[in-house]
Amino acid sequence: MNVKNKSISVREIIEYFDLEILVDGDLDRRIDKNKIYRIGYELTGFFSDEISELKDAIHIMGLKENNYLYRMETEKKTEILDKYLSYPFPVLILSSRAKHIDILTERSKKNNKVLLRCSKRATEFIRELNVYLENVLGREIILEDHILLDVYGIGILLSGEKDLKIGATIELLERGHKFITDARMLLKNTADGIIGYNTAAKISPDRDFMLEMTDKEENINVTNNFGIKSTRPSKKINLIINLETWKTKKFYDRLGADEFYEDVGIGKLKKITLPARKGRNLAVIIETAAIDFRLKELGRNSALYFLNESKKLIQENKRKRESDEMEDETRLSMATFIKDNDIEVLIGEEYAHKSFITTTSIHKPAMALSGIFDLEESIYENKGLQLFTDVELKYLKMLSPEKRMKNLNRYFTYDFPAIVVCGDINVQDDIKYEVRKLMTENKKVLLRVKETNPSYVVANLNGYLEKYFSPSTTVHGVFLEMNGFGVLLKGKSGIGKSETALELIHRGHRLIADDMVKFKKVPNGEIIGSAAKLPYFMEIRGLGIIDIKTLYGMSSVRIKKNIDIIIELKEQENDNYLTAVDDSSLTEKILGKDIYKLEMYLSSGRNAAAMVEIVIMNLMAKKTGHNPEEAYKKLKKELGIDN
Repeated sequence: MNVKNKSISVREIIEYFDLEILVDGDLDRRIDKNKIYRIGYELTGFFSDEISELKDAIHIMGLKENNYLYRMETEKKTEILDKYLSYPFPVLILSSRAKHIDILTERSKKNNKVLLRCSKRATEFIRELNVYLENVLGREIILEDHILLDVYGIGILLSGEKDLKIGATIELLERGHKFITDARMLLKNTADGIIGYNTAAKISPDRDFMLEMTDKEENINVTNNFGIKSTRPSKKINLIINLETWKTKKFYDRLGADEFYEDVGIGKLKKITLPARKGRNLAVIIETAAIDFRLKELGRNSALYFLNESKKLIQENKRKRESDEMEDETRLSMATFIKDNDIEVLIGEEYAHKSFITTTSIHKPAMALSGIFDLEESIYENKGLQLFTDVELKYLKMLSPEKRMKNLNRYFTYDFPAIVVCGDINVQDDIKYEVRKLMTENKKVLLRVKETNPSYVVANLNGYLEKYFSPSTTVHGVFLEMNGFGVLLKGKSGIGKSETALELIHRGHRLIADDMVKFKKVPNGEIIGSAAKLPYFMEIRGLGIIDIKTLYGMSSVRIKKNIDIIIELKEQENDNYLTAVDDSSLTEKILGKDIYKLEMYLSSGRNAAAMVEIVIMNLMAKKTGHNPEEAYKKLKKELGIDN
């Protein structure tokens, strides 16, 4: 790593900015630091020898300093200027608005100090001069053993193991990204950041974009193989990605909330480490890292958002446990029920968090309102919803006030959570008042739905409750929708489930859940899967938490799907071939239902996602009546082939 500092002469600055020379002097003096100093205290007579800018900075005088100097008495002005101009700084540049220059010219000549004038205001010129010096004087370094790529407009500097870098680079070039260089890369620290240059391309840009292979392989001419559009001579570097073989005992970032940096000799760059193992398509992960970097630049950090949302869920669950509001598979709070079904609350909204439904049944209390409770007491004690229609309220109207209140008082002592009324029920005000009063006294929730047909109300609400109280289980894996099929990828931790799923999302398939998948058995017998925690997020080792919905759009995700197949990824110890699929007929039970299952053995390579696609296409063929295995056996028989 060879770092060198550059310098520039005063004469070169004059030529670049077309400055007016008022007093010449040592115009060939070299400047090697980007230091610009606008004078101030010195004009009051205060000088500090500890200020390095008085020795090696470019000095600027603007209108305000010039006017201050003009109002000073001549004798004092001469004394201060002689003292000031005796310091060894290389040059003083006046702004376009500095008019009183006679004495400055005179004293500069006496002190052999270069005096110049620019055509801009001081602040504007300082800004342009700073950018110029940053670009010209920026430190440079020649970097070996790295590959620089442009991936979705993000400069990616690949470091690490050569085989991994070459493999990922070729894949990225095939996917339409751009190559800058991998040999004698010139890195330069400029005002815009650290820029990487192809030093060879400066000589012959039509043939000097070469990807250096291993000793036994011929180098690849990127321009010839992938076209001129696949190259560019330079790129600002945004991110270092270090590629290494997966180390079992090493910790790889799984959240992505912390940022890591590497000093490349002329500055620091953000860095992530991606481990490579069987089943991991590094090119896809690098593409995702580039998109995620851009997303963070726009102010959206998926990892921090996920962390904050997780903390909120933990705090909310803690609050619910402390206040006995926690829901589980056996009870449903009225608050959640109201929210999910968009129901109007007439009375008792403040009780909704502490009122729970524990059954799917919805009961019309005809017997209870008539005063007969013994036959149906269990109905009112099981925390089921009560349904009031126009019939129930008309029946209450027929009763004497004493009988009505007696029956209602007894009815409201039972532990049901809520009453649902249908439509805009029209009954006399005294009955409405009695019911409302008892609802409030007994802390019940009164709801109203717009639908007037009780059968429709029962069907709709019961359907929701049946799904909520359906048997459920949680499975570790990644759940996807592929060509209309629900596909669960399983396998031991680190086998490459998420990375395979990520490539499948790149190919146009949809994510339902990553890591923990919650399955429910609905009344029709189907097994429906959804995210057990926050949906749409995925964890990639080394990269951290990413937001699939934000990175790839709403078309890349869906909320839930019935499961059709389980594919278990397993490691293939023998590397004689890329990938093997166990085609034996396997099933795995989820909530008592047998789900078709395949075991896929992974060896070194990048085609795990492609093989999963083939499995799903084969499944589609079987569903439509074409069995490739049977067709193959039939063809062999027709050709007389035994083996």
